[in-house]
Amino acid sequence: MSGLSEMELISEVRAKLEQETAENSFSGAVLIARNGAPIFAEAYGLADRERATRNTVQTRFRLGSINKMFTGVATLQLVEAGKLRLDDPLGKYLTDFPQKEVATKVTVEHLLNHTSGTGDVFGPEFDARRMQLRTLSDFAKLHEDKGLRFEPGIRWEYSNYGFILLGVLIEQVSGQTYYDYVRDHSFITTSLSIK
Repeated sequence: MSGLSEMELISEVRAKLEQETAENSFSGAVLIARNGAPIFAEAYGLADRERATRNTVQTRFRLGSINKMFTGVATLQLVEAGKLRLDDPLGKYLTDFPQKEVATKVTVEHLLNHTSGTGDVFGPEFDARRMQLRTLSDFAKLHEDKGLRFEPGIRWEYSNYGFILLGVLIEQVSGQTYYDYVRDHSFITTSLSIK
């Protein structure tokens, strides 16, 4: 696309986004800026397919794995505040966690560094129930009866489920929902300190 004028670039981007939206391979918002000034800001697809609600440039989207960064920060803030310890087992905080091997062997640090052996939450159970999942507890319950895939601490394996458990821990020890805690202790705090 190099060598295109600004208008040609925008025209090509718009055409590509319209095509991908029609093919159901894109749904979202796009911002293109030049020298810090937006030159293109449009939304495509549906935010809610059941209600046929269209995306707007103000639509809030799930961040997916980018949330792991905020989960890590929140966890370490609670460690710094003395509400969590990295070497404590999960069961110290989630006392009714049904899988006792996970509750007693997996530490906060194992969850943070993807060495917990807890596996992934995605799979057939997730696919079958994904539209009913609303809270972190809902996600945690999908996998809570599964044992360890390997002994915690012996190897690294990316674990979405481990970070869901960290979110549940954050809720338990902070007394706030995960989203409220991150908003209050990361987003608001950060934006205030920048000013």
